[in-house]
Amino acid sequence: MVLERVTPESVGIHSKGILDFLDLAERRGLELHSMMLLRHGKVCAEGWWKPYNPASPHMMFSFTKALTSTAIGFARQEGKIALTDRLCDLFPDKMPESPSENLLACTVRDLLTMSCGHETEINTFDVDEPDWVKNFLAHEFKYKPGTCFMYNTAGTNMLCAALKRRTGEDLFEYLTPRLFEPLGIANVECFRLPDGIEMGGAGSRLKAEDMARFILFVAQRGKWEGKQLLEESWFDLAAAKQVETLSPANNPDNPDWRCGYGFQFWRCVPENTYRADGAFGQYGVIFEDKDAILILQSASPNQQEQLTCAWEALLPAMTEEASLPESPMAHVLKHRLEKAELIPMLSMRNPWAEQKVGGKAFVPAKKMPGLADFIGGIWIVEPQGGETKSLRFDFKADCAVLTAEQDNGEFSVEIGLNSHFRSCTLCGRTYGAVGRWRSDNRFEAEIRCAEAVGGKRMIFTFGEDKLTIDCESTLAISGGIADRGFETYTLNA
Repeated sequence: MVLERVTPESVGIHSKGILDFLDLAERRGLELHSMMLLRHGKVCAEGWWKPYNPASPHMMFSFTKALTSTAIGFARQEGKIALTDRLCDLFPDKMPESPSENLLACTVRDLLTMSCGHETEINTFDVDEPDWVKNFLAHEFKYKPGTCFMYNTAGTNMLCAALKRRTGEDLFEYLTPRLFEPLGIANVECFRLPDGIEMGGAGSRLKAEDMARFILFVAQRGKWEGKQLLEESWFDLAAAKQVETLSPANNPDNPDWRCGYGFQFWRCVPENTYRADGAFGQYGVIFEDKDAILILQSASPNQQEQLTCAWEALLPAMTEEASLPESPMAHVLKHRLEKAELIPMLSMRNPWAEQKVGGKAFVPAKKMPGLADFIGGIWIVEPQGGETKSLRFDFKADCAVLTAEQDNGEFSVEIGLNSHFRSCTLCGRTYGAVGRWRSDNRFEAEIRCAEAVGGKRMIFTFGEDKLTIDCESTLAISGGIADRGFETYTLNA
């Protein structure tokens, strides 16, 4: 099925309200990568902020949880998993020697509602753990299951382990014939944990339209092109508030995290609204009363503000009218979204410096990863490999070319020098980069992979016989699922 493209007014939405949303996001310092707004199953607004683009899948983080929930729904429908199935029966070989009563009582339903009984979470991101399932079950189940909400990505990963136990299939393998193929979603992938289980709590990458198709399927309560793929009753459970989330850990300044939790879906402040939700702002919001959905891919630590902008601008723009008179604002909106780009740096050229360092090879003083891994971005799923043997810059009329001679070949990225991101392909992925000279010997570049949430800002300092590279993340936070800090590299001419 091809998603139909229409104007906002044709489905009863004021284009001015969508423009107001974009203005609010910009004024409040939110970094949008893509958005799609659908009503009555039709796309009425869509845009990508270059270098992000329609063809590149984007890191989803916890949006993945909604896919895992849906897989459990299919397995329940087929009689392979029940909400009442206990972890001790699913994983008898992984249980601790003396399991607590709380652990023995914990069920699939408790994992779905983030109320398994843990007070803290096991280290989800330590991929060197030898047996993460055993570690999860050995972790203290302090509370009676079903009574205390605690956000638990590892608990969602346990659902994937349970799915594998009962079906013999991994999460995306299981979803492909049941969900992805019927919805026209292809070439999706998910990060794997050390034992090969797919990380259903955070590991997927999806294109914006893939997100839209999935969320439209959810909004249509399991129906696609007139066929009921997943029983409607599942969504009575998955989308409803199953557990309170008014814990002290959920900051009062984030009201949309205090409205309750379903089966891996969050309830929202506006009545009859819920969402799938990923870190830094990967959203699939369902406005049930408006027959509308909002898709966002973005990168901001302030996720509440992104939702607040939608409540303040988009929601009032959705009228009860079947259609509205066409507005010139629709043309303004379309043009703005077609020209959308991350705010780039103002490029400055230095012909003298470019002539001096252009074409000169610099050799790392210590082992340095390949170019794609060095500049990659947050959570690129698999490393590209290779070791950098030398780096050089070549300066052209409108771009700089950074080339790495590696033990597995030569790799380059193009850096725009006309105050706009320049897109190129590196190791099969789309990258965008923009740069400028900051002084006679310092060149700055911002480089992003269009599949990652964040990128790198890099300062290249040229000396008489060496090059020093300093890096920082484009996100204003570090650690956890963000970048974890960067080494400084010195290269000799």
